[in-house]
Amino acid sequence: MAMISESGSSVDTMAEKQPAQLPADELPDKLWDVLVVGAGPAGSTAAFCLASLGHEVLLLDAKRFPREKVCGDGLIPDTLRCLRRLGLFEAVRHRAHSLDNVVISSPNRTEIRLPGELLTLRREVFDHLLAAAAVAKGACFGLGRVTGLSPMDSGGVRAEIGGGDSGARARLAILATGAEVSLARKLGLITRQRPTAVAGRHYVRSNFKVAGLVIAYDRSIVPGYAWIFPVGDGEYNIGCGQVLDGGGGPPADLRAMLETFETEYPLARALMAGKTAVTPFKGGALRCGLQGAALCGDKVLAIGETIGATFPFTGEGVGKAMETGELAASVAHEALASDRADYLRAFEQRIEEQVRPRYLGYTAAQKYLSMPWLNNLVIWRASRSRYLGKAFSGIVEDSVDPREVFSIKGLWKSLWG
Repeated sequence: MAMISESGSSVDTMAEKQPAQLPADELPDKLWDVLVVGAGPAGSTAAFCLASLGHEVLLLDAKRFPREKVCGDGLIPDTLRCLRRLGLFEAVRHRAHSLDNVVISSPNRTEIRLPGELLTLRREVFDHLLAAAAVAKGACFGLGRVTGLSPMDSGGVRAEIGGGDSGARARLAILATGAEVSLARKLGLITRQRPTAVAGRHYVRSNFKVAGLVIAYDRSIVPGYAWIFPVGDGEYNIGCGQVLDGGGGPPADLRAMLETFETEYPLARALMAGKTAVTPFKGGALRCGLQGAALCGDKVLAIGETIGATFPFTGEGVGKAMETGELAASVAHEALASDRADYLRAFEQRIEEQVRPRYLGYTAAQKYLSMPWLNNLVIWRASRSRYLGKAFSGIVEDSVDPREVFSIKGLWKSLWG
């Protein structure tokens, strides 16, 4: 069986225009306004916003870009709104694969098809575009693993890079290290080390055509879930995930779960029957529900998946990571302008007021859909109820609180809508 390159032609072409990612020992020796640790969507968004405001920003990542990232590669409306606010939507859309619907399938294979503006783009391409945009605004992009952060007597923080003599100094720091929380743990910010969920995927090239995003809570893998996301040119991101229980039980064998899904679920079986190439399976951890971490430390903010910004139920994390990056940049700008590091505490208040309420509904949705009979009932009613159909579309658009559906009141209302 032929293998799909993990670095497609679009990434190879883009690498020719890669912004300089300086090794740690070549970084300018200066006091930066902000050090951003991690160049995923959260960190690059924060760096982009702060550099746009005229701040001296050092953006560091432990891996050389472009780099692979395990993800579903879906960009749903909340991500697209962030991109539009940053003025980056067209650059991303030009690279991405456009779709206009998502299908949700219940354990008994009842389906609901929802319209929407959706894109898919491999994360190594997407993340590189965001990092390059931050550099274009004036951020310095460095290569190095930050292994420690400590306060300086003169104010600010010093980062230890790579465990050696290299380091960087900044007035403030922002942690955006995703599910890798060892640095945040050293700073006392982590309250739950264990991830909330695990997920994995591979890429498949197939002669069989799938026209939209597919999310399946199929009976063959419950309580797990799976997805089939077209990424263009006959290639598909196919993966599965499992929410971990709070008792510390072992996660499922994701590779075996995906094999079961691809054998038992009719659409996946047809796609695999027509496959012509496949990549190795790769997995990773997720931190969801805005749980498991403090948001603020001494001259440090934590954002993105480090603080659990990925949504329960959907597993979508890109848009919310970018949103926390925007909020952190706004708060850091105010703290720098006032020369008051204690202003960073405003980040906690803004997250509580502007972001956290939306997570309550997604947590409720996750609990509902973990029960197969209730999952079947909700999606069956949504396929027949105008009210529920519109509500589900609003959930995809992130304009409707999932509690409008996933509650006793929501189910009762659906009987008459």
